Amino acid sequence: MDTKRVFTIGENIKSALERDGLYQEIEYPEPSIDDGKISYGLSYPIKAFEKFLGYYDFAEKIAYNPSISFNTDFSFCLSACKYIKTGKTDSVVLDSVTNDSYTNKAKSALQSFKKKFKIEGSFQFYLKRYRKYEEAKGMSESSAVASAASRSLINNLFNEQKTVMDHLTSRFARLVSGSGTRASIEGLSIWLSYPGIESDQSFAVKIRDNPQDIFYGIFPKRNAIKTDQAHNNVKNSIFYDTWIYDKMNAVKNATENNFNSSFLIERGQKDSLNLHSLLISSGMFAQTGESIELLRKIIKFQADNEGIYFNADTGPSIMISSLDKNLILECKSYVNEDFLEGGMKYDDHEKKINDFKKESEAYFNSISRE
Repeated sequence: MDTKRVFTIGENIKSALERDGLYQEIEYPEPSIDDGKISYGLSYPIKAFEKFLGYYDFAEKIAYNPSISFNTDFSFCLSACKYIKTGKTDSVVLDSVTNDSYTNKAKSALQSFKKKFKIEGSFQFYLKRYRKYEEAKGMSESSAVASAASRSLINNLFNEQKTVMDHLTSRFARLVSGSGTRASIEGLSIWLSYPGIESDQSFAVKIRDNPQDIFYGIFPKRNAIKTDQAHNNVKNSIFYDTWIYDKMNAVKNATENNFNSSFLIERGQKDSLNLHSLLISSGMFAQTGESIELLRKIIKFQADNEGIYFNADTGPSIMISSLDKNLILECKSYVNEDFLEGGMKYDDHEKKINDFKKESEAYFNSISRE
């Protein structure tokens, strides 16, 4: 891959965002440390119009290309973070279970975080996911988990203007999950990432509020594909370099056209097809027989109904989107499978937050007595 070519396009995109007042480099503040403090974080997951897969720098979670997304309301995650000055070990409890996968990711991210701000002691996290479905793959839950955890960490140590807090949250969520970088921004967002960008300045910024003119919904499906494995395998595809060049040009076009909603939903379908071509050519299959049949139905519906598009990540759950709400409802009826209609309110957490605070405080009290 010609990384210099990708870097040049990436720098041009960053310059355009700077000119529009959307991107500004972080000036890192000094943390305010308070032993025993408990802080909270919230995040809704994202769905990408312009996706990423494969890391240029795996340790720092720097992707090969910028990515663009908006928040969905199919689930949300709440996080509580407690700082212990004399603590020796960081810990993560997710959905009332000590989760080794998230703990290992968090420990690596926290080591980097504590080194940067010269912090000793430990952080304890208590997280809980709230879903509108039982279980599915391709719903971007990990983005909300990483973002909520990072938000609670940043809230524990800093009290800056919202934009600064958002960018700090995004920057450190990145070390757990690339998609968490974008979930940290409430609205249509772009994550600046490409070969050569400084790690400290790779984060997501808000383009505008979540696009109210886009209507969407999803057909949730299950699968066992591991996203981390996909990040590693996909770079073996003979099409990977071409995919990255195409994506850099697409992001540049989106930037120049004010991130037009019609362009974004159409691009989401094209990039989904490209993504799954890459997965297949690298020996991985994200789709199942059930989801392939679902795609056939959607494509058949599209043949007679212009203006509706599908979108899929590294999982078989298929989202549909349109600027016409009636098309979403008609497609739902035509396909006749389990379906979640999406919204743009993002207030489901309000009924849960007080109980979550009591629950998390009870957990922290219980382990302090051990």
